[in-house]
Amino acid sequence: MKKAHIAMINIPAYGHINPTLAVVSELVNKGYKVTYPAVDQFIPVVKQTGASVLPYHSATLDVLDQLNHVKQINEIISSNSENLPMKFLEEAISTYYQLEQIYADDLPDLILFDFIALSGNLFAAKHGISAVRLFSSYAENEHVSALPVISDEIKDQLAAKLKEFTEKEGIPVKHFMELFAPEKLNIAFMPRAFQLQGDLFDEHFLFVGPSIGKRSYNESLPIHENRDRPVLLISLGTIFNPWPEFYQMCIEAFRDSGWQVVMSTGSKISPESLGDIPDNFIVRQQVPQLEILPHTKLFISHGGMNSTMEAMSFGVPLVVIPQMFEQEITARRVSELGLGQHFLPDEVTVQVLRQAVQEVSGDGQLKKRVLDMQKSIQEAGGAARAAEAIEQLINQSSLKNTQVAR
Repeated sequence: MKKAHIAMINIPAYGHINPTLAVVSELVNKGYKVTYPAVDQFIPVVKQTGASVLPYHSATLDVLDQLNHVKQINEIISSNSENLPMKFLEEAISTYYQLEQIYADDLPDLILFDFIALSGNLFAAKHGISAVRLFSSYAENEHVSALPVISDEIKDQLAAKLKEFTEKEGIPVKHFMELFAPEKLNIAFMPRAFQLQGDLFDEHFLFVGPSIGKRSYNESLPIHENRDRPVLLISLGTIFNPWPEFYQMCIEAFRDSGWQVVMSTGSKISPESLGDIPDNFIVRQQVPQLEILPHTKLFISHGGMNSTMEAMSFGVPLVVIPQMFEQEITARRVSELGLGQHFLPDEVTVQVLRQAVQEVSGDGQLKKRVLDMQKSIQEAGGAARAAEAIEQLINQSSLKNTQVAR
């Protein structure tokens, strides 16, 4: 019997793509045909899953690639905060037209789409294809939302833009918020224990915990050369990371400490530009995070959901320094659950870093709570549980009309 064709629709960002890779691998291993549209930057990692990669282009990625300091990124976002929802919709429409061309001769039977990748939702609605919403960050329903508040003026503009587009394309979507209505199956890549108000989500939401697959890196790091030193990992993720002043504060804070520090600066900051690197530091533009975390005692992070969940998976406490809105929510969540501490960027000093690392690393009760969260993650099932639920949906008698009425 011929297996279903599954399309995975996403946005070009590591934080959204990485959680899907292990799930896609599981589905490919089950014999499904999986296609995954991807921009050039992500084609290699998607290929490793065994899915068929379908190239497309994103204008959003072009803008981010031109920014060389975290202040530039934050200024762009702050000055355009009211326009960001429209940018997302315009990106979704642009991608939608590319999907129409990509799948013109081979429509998928099921669409998986990241909750931000509205093009997947629109494409599914256009062709009456069943869809599964994947939450790479917090799940959302009519009771819980982690999205920024949108003004009535912006809502009206979005409604007008969407109405013009959907009427032209014959897509049965009546208003903008319909794009965020739950599907029959919604999968969140975190345990329910970490989800905001997790008890307010019904049986249509599955919290599988982080979906962590294999990653390839150009090099392994000699972190075992200083076996007498505990490992301190420092990384601000893949986008909001060009902040040289922060890395210099870290160097000053832990230069003469007992830590073995592994620090990632991102692609736009060269380690050489930071001056003298102490002997107890390993500084690279990219580090093999999944290889380092099993040996790590504490992680100074930006609070991206992938990094947060990976830290919890390996039982590693956090000091979180968020760089944007969603990361601030996660930073507060880490503090609320007693899994670490958090500070806003303008609160960070050499002394704050030293004190936070000392307090968090020495707190036995905090470590116990981290290990409890680790257990919740292990019990959630990860990528295998997600793939199993998707297969169950496929095996149902009908895949159409899966959206749940609000």
